[in-house]
Amino acid sequence: MSRGTMTALGVLGVTATLALGFAVAGLASSEGVSGTFAGTTESTTESTTESTTENQPPSVSRSTLSARAEVPKPTGVKAGAGGTFTLSVTKTNGKYVATFKLTFRQLTGKAVVAHIHKGKPGKAGPVLVALCGPCRSGVTGKRTLSKAVNTAIEGGGTYVNIHTAKNAAGEIRGQVK
Repeated sequence: MSRGTMTALGVLGVTATLALGFAVAGLASSEGVSGTFAGTTESTTESTTESTTENQPPSVSRSTLSARAEVPKPTGVKAGAGGTFTLSVTKTNGKYVATFKLTFRQLTGKAVVAHIHKGKPGKAGPVLVALCGPCRSGVTGKRTLSKAVNTAIEGGGTYVNIHTAKNAAGEIRGQVK
């Protein structure tokens, strides 16, 4: 095999490897594991620098989502629209790993995206964690949280909401408790 052929094959191999890497990164990003949303950097991929080998039992949070809790008030919401959210956070080797399940019903349209936001009841706040987009009821997933995001969740300073095309700011919402 000539040196020119070997060089061409080497370049082709590097190009294929890079393309595969970008495809895998794109899949991870589409799952909401990392990246940005509306110009806000998500903190779901951060890990703490805390050094510990202690594993702690999971903390479990639940939320009931409704249209009346959403800020600003959504329009055209169907009677019976609502949902549930369950979040279990486990601290293992200094990392906070969150496992969640999100269900919903009777929205005005397809669930475009769902997030955990920072905010007290009655106040809208920035996105902390992307959960899904587009979403289907019964979606489950895992995210790595920063220590700051975990502290906000444990302190009751977060809420989960689901956005639809008709209610882009959010259609149903519930405080994470």
